[in-house]
Amino acid sequence: MTKVLELGGYAAGYAGRLFVRAGFDVVRVEQGTKPAWASQEAMNAYLHVGKRRINLSEQLTDLANAADIVICEADRADDLAELGFDAWSAPVKVALTPFGRTGPHANWRASPNTILAMGGYTNLMGDEGREPLTLPGHYVEFQTGAVGYSAAMAAQYAQRTAVADIGMLETLMSLSQFTTVLWHCSGEIRSRHGSDFWSVSPSDLFRCADGWVYINIVPTFWDQFLALVGLPDLVLDPRFETNDGRREYRDDLRELIARAFIDLTRDDIDERAKTYRVPLGVVRTMDHVLAEAHLEERGFWETVETESGETVKSPGLPFNIASRPRPVYRTEAVQ
Repeated sequence: MTKVLELGGYAAGYAGRLFVRAGFDVVRVEQGTKPAWASQEAMNAYLHVGKRRINLSEQLTDLANAADIVICEADRADDLAELGFDAWSAPVKVALTPFGRTGPHANWRASPNTILAMGGYTNLMGDEGREPLTLPGHYVEFQTGAVGYSAAMAAQYAQRTAVADIGMLETLMSLSQFTTVLWHCSGEIRSRHGSDFWSVSPSDLFRCADGWVYINIVPTFWDQFLALVGLPDLVLDPRFETNDGRREYRDDLRELIARAFIDLTRDDIDERAKTYRVPLGVVRTMDHVLAEAHLEERGFWETVETESGETVKSPGLPFNIASRPRPVYRTEAVQ
């Protein structure tokens, strides 16, 4: 069985979570825990089930040399060097740091909020004219961990030795869709428009009778969407014939759509979306998500036993690596 050694925070922890589900033997070396968005027990149940967890020890070098893959997260490039990262002889080694191991910022410290601000995300999030917002949860760390996992698996399957240097800021920039390309190619900086995607109209969050629904209607679905909301006459309205026109008169269009949605329930909207084949999303409560028949049928949920002995559902991977029964994952105490 492939042996993985994991050191660090939530980025390395997420990578280790993926390795566990790929059937690898993961040993996590604890180095102290940073504050989490959720309770620490919830974070342990999500990230660390199925791992053997040990405290940082003098045997670190021996553990790293015996591993097939080492994934190591640190606050600065020099911290990795001090751990002995470069001397470890594991065939595949992955370094996760805020700014990578080279360059003028290699030893800068940064929180996820700092990375989000430097990557331009904070500038885009929030309502126009109001304070910027930041992403909740551990988006930066989890995405970086996923990239680290992908790099290690690529080397593993190619049967090659590799050292991967992955920076959190670089990871975040790679996920910016067309924002970076827009600035690089045309000098245009995207502006903040709340939940309105802006380049496509209508695209926004709307109230319905018992909650909220988000729509992002590209031109392909315009006619079907008008049938869904009961406004077929708008097909003939010259203001809304093209996406450019719908953008120009977006306020008028938003008002018409808001009135159409306000008396519909989420279930009504779901059924109409299926009937007219329109992609949109109603905002679910957690109870609704846990009871969702589609997720249950797909076997999306994993069974996890927490440190306190409670058995709970936990999100599985968005794909199945193998057609095998999923075990009950347990959260082991640190040895």
